[in-house]
Amino acid sequence: MRNPIPVLDACVLRSWYMPKVADLREAVRPSFQSACAALTAAITGELSLSVAAKKNNICRKRLGNILRRAPKIAPDGEPYGYRVCVPWGAYCPIDESPGGETGETAMSRESGPHAMRTFLRAQPNIAKLIEAYHHPLPSGRTPRSFDRLHAAIVTELKRLDLRDYYPLNQADQGRRALLRFIRKRRIDLAPMGSIEGGEVTPTELDELFVGKPFDRTELDAHRIDVEAVLGVELPNGGVVKRAVTTMWLIVQVETRSRAIFGWVLRVGAGYNNLDVAECLARSIAPWQRSDLTIPGLEYAPGAGMPSGMLGDMSLWRPRSVALDNALAHWAHDLEQAVARAHGARFIYGKAHEPRSRPIVEQFFSRLERGALRHVPGGFEPATRLGEKKIRISNFGPDDVPIQLHLLEELLGVIIANYNATPHPALGHLSPLQFLQMHKARAFDFVAHPDTAAGDADDMASTLVSLRVHGNRKKGVMPHVNYMYARYRSPELDQRWELVNTKVLARISRRDLRSFILMRSATTPLLRVRAAAPWGATIHDETTRTLIMRWAKLRTGFRIVGSDCAIASYVNYLKSIAQQSSTAVDQLARIDQLHNGQAPTHRPMPAAPLKIPKGGWRSLDSSDS
Repeated sequence: MRNPIPVLDACVLRSWYMPKVADLREAVRPSFQSACAALTAAITGELSLSVAAKKNNICRKRLGNILRRAPKIAPDGEPYGYRVCVPWGAYCPIDESPGGETGETAMSRESGPHAMRTFLRAQPNIAKLIEAYHHPLPSGRTPRSFDRLHAAIVTELKRLDLRDYYPLNQADQGRRALLRFIRKRRIDLAPMGSIEGGEVTPTELDELFVGKPFDRTELDAHRIDVEAVLGVELPNGGVVKRAVTTMWLIVQVETRSRAIFGWVLRVGAGYNNLDVAECLARSIAPWQRSDLTIPGLEYAPGAGMPSGMLGDMSLWRPRSVALDNALAHWAHDLEQAVARAHGARFIYGKAHEPRSRPIVEQFFSRLERGALRHVPGGFEPATRLGEKKIRISNFGPDDVPIQLHLLEELLGVIIANYNATPHPALGHLSPLQFLQMHKARAFDFVAHPDTAAGDADDMASTLVSLRVHGNRKKGVMPHVNYMYARYRSPELDQRWELVNTKVLARISRRDLRSFILMRSATTPLLRVRAAAPWGATIHDETTRTLIMRWAKLRTGFRIVGSDCAIASYVNYLKSIAQQSSTAVDQLARIDQLHNGQAPTHRPMPAAPLKIPKGGWRSLDSSDS
């Protein structure tokens, strides 16, 4: 017995949900519109079923199914309505017959359309098992829970002796059809979400620090798309051109204003935590315009960095720094310096995910397209497998050998001018103008004017514990060892009571020629200086590490007996530059650190000590 077709009023039909025609594929739009017209005419009693089907060129059997399904309640609590007019839509539940028939359903022996649905209507106990199955079914290999469900269904059908019926008569015993049926049914019966807009509740800690200046900054390193060639002077005279491996640009950008706070240019296969600390140190150091040496290079009006162009706001510090989980970002020396001199909180994220740090990634893209790719050797990298990079610059890398200290000067002007350039995301205000519009707020991170310059130096320093060595009987004067070097001082020579004790040392990682031994974390004791060959030429922590790495390889490089380890290191790099790309990178780095000049002996700066306002405090009256 077939169910009678209900007759509804037109006002009821107007409350039904009508799918948007624009959301459908063009090929099915005419069929959908014809089905809607036939449904409206037949269910309101305007036309009979046969006349409505013939007039709208629709199958009579399909129109009958549409008329029976449309008034029924969907899982979302509303009538199916015009949703049943979408071609190839499955809107009936498991226990509903596609033809609208009621009564017992016989088991089928053949597979085909709706075979799984027919099977489940005939076996209601198995249908309950499937409805109770709620485990996720991701694409790919099925989970073990689904295997157990299928095994239970097969066991039940074999108990009922239904081996000759569908699905046991299939090669896979209906496993693939069952998996496809469950996935499709979950999509069809998925609850409809709210389409009304409202306030978005923050789901991540990062979202709480977005919206106000100085709340969040992003720091990342970018591999510059420039093929650079360095002119290397050979020991026996002449110059040879050798390619530089990679150049890195490390940038810290403020997310609200898009202003660049600090940046560092480095060359080599990678960068380390000292380079990151140098970038953060530059962001808080008082900025001043450099004396430009490149002809025609000028600062734009109002160009500069936030640490030198905002007046009292130059002392503001960002609350957080978002960066990826690169190894250079996890160093203890870096975190110690940030906690002591900067005060920001690190927010770590996954690498190679531009969405987590979109502002700095957008800046790198603009910088590449607008400036760096026009530098001699600049190119656009390939975006697909098998493609080649596209040369953008009119000059090749061999035409103009690079000098990193001049490239650093060019980048300094470009970034300072960027901070004074109107930005479309700021209402055509420049980043510096946008920051100047905001006033100080309560609980902002603000540095003291007297310590602002010293905080930048502290960012590139570390506090370590060292043991004092010495032997009075053998005449070995008291000294400390740090990074393969011995440090002594005339004031330490007679302090035999300190031998075999540990003292704190405040070490500037920019200049390892000397450092300060401390009574406590804040009270200095004396300054010690490196013995030969490390005390002549200024060098940083990375340079000493690279020198000792070459010395341990035993390839002919020795520093024992030399007057200056840095001079011996540079001469050795020049001798192997024709065969070693690593040597070329390190020569370019030395050229950058010494502003294009050969490393020379420089007087050791007498770094002032920070004295507390109340003076030093000591429990030992003889040392106070």
